[in-house]
Amino acid sequence: MAMVTEPAEEERRATAGRWVLRGVGVLAVWTAWTFLVGATLLLTGNGGTTASTAVAIALMLVALVPTWFLLRAAPSRWWLMALATTVLFAVGFTLGGLGGPSLARMTSVGASLPVATGAQLLTVSSVENTLCLQECSQVSYLYAVVDSGTARADVGTELVARGWEALGDGAYCRDQFGVRLTDAADPTIVDPPAPPPGMEVLSVATSRCERG
Repeated sequence: MAMVTEPAEEERRATAGRWVLRGVGVLAVWTAWTFLVGATLLLTGNGGTTASTAVAIALMLVALVPTWFLLRAAPSRWWLMALATTVLFAVGFTLGGLGGPSLARMTSVGASLPVATGAQLLTVSSVENTLCLQECSQVSYLYAVVDSGTARADVGTELVARGWEALGDGAYCRDQFGVRLTDAADPTIVDPPAPPPGMEVLSVATSRCERG
């Protein structure tokens, strides 16, 4: 005996299929938009700041427009839109905190840092990693100085005078940038040159501010 499907049952199945497609469409839009916003922040080197978080949240909420057009016919559309707003806000917040300053910005900051009196620049090393997965972009300057302790103190005093916040142990922060002063070559410097006889080394590294 042949089975006969009721028209109402067929309509329910068709409706369910349409809503599945709409749900897939929403996820596709969100995925593409998340990739675009995240890539923009990373490529411009503007991630990891309060401003970038606000911008990322605002940009992600733009995705509510196509979401509304896809879900406006749903009986529970207002609940779905509230959920969508929460999810997009969370994604934007996460994206805004990713990454750090670009290598170009690090180089610019490093070039403007104070230099100890009588210091001789031995070498400059840079590591680019805007995504900050294991470490952020960093520029390290290795100087030869007469006395590393005095040089660290002098440079630190000048940094504070210029508005940098002293975090202790040779670390300083201003906005999203960080500076670290050490009396040994930074690990990112490969085969660091030796200072002239009678002189010591001072390493000045600029990277993303890390407050522990």
